[in-house]
Amino acid sequence: MLPTLDYAFFAERLNGFFAVAGHDGVTLALTEVDRPAHQPAGGNSFALLFRGPAQPALEQMTYMLDIPGSATFPLFIVPVGCDQDGMQYQAIFN
Repeated sequence: MLPTLDYAFFAERLNGFFAVAGHDGVTLALTEVDRPAHQPAGGNSFALLFRGPAQPALEQMTYMLDIPGSATFPLFIVPVGCDQDGMQYQAIFN
């Protein structure tokens, strides 16, 4: 069953790890869950920032992310940079 992918779902999993299905050994750490200070009434926009290994670098596309023993869901991620700690990826919900 697909979980409700809202701010609360990800905020509860901040600093947690998500396995990338079909990419053995690639795990993404959720490092930021951020929402704009000012949103319209009823708005639920937020952004996620993940960190993964520098290699293999994942391309911009939808991946199935797995929280072992909890949930598997599709998420479109975009690589936004690489540094000495690995590659960073962003997902935005509007």
